[in-house]
Amino acid sequence: MADRVYRLAPPRTREEWDAYHAIRRRVFNLPRPEEPVDASSHPMVLFLNDRPVGCIQIDDLRNGSAALRLVAIDPPHQGGGHGRAMLRKSEDFVRQVGCHQAVVYATPEAAGFYADCGYDEEDWDEMCMGGIVQMLKRLA
Repeated sequence: MADRVYRLAPPRTREEWDAYHAIRRRVFNLPRPEEPVDASSHPMVLFLNDRPVGCIQIDDLRNGSAALRLVAIDPPHQGGGHGRAMLRKSEDFVRQVGCHQAVVYATPEAAGFYADCGYDEEDWDEMCMGGIVQMLKRLA
């Protein structure tokens, strides 16, 4: 098996933006947004050996926390450990932007994945809707 080289980076080219939106559409059935990206929002693509396999939006909440949103691995690549790799790379980015914890809204089905990655169930958003598991990881 070839070595796995992961890179998490913002989409720069039209092809990378197309890949970002295509993965979101396949996983979440989300249309391509028309609004501009806020400066505190960081859309990112996970590349495996320079091929896009996942995407995430990392939002600096401006309170020492960053929210990991719309975490998505392209369906043909799911189950291969890419989600864990993207989470590790995302946590590194969260530290780089000066945040000391990562937070996530998890579906009940995904909560076990986040727990296995060191996230704890903790209410961090008092406005959160029911049916969602709020999870938090303190980063060193």
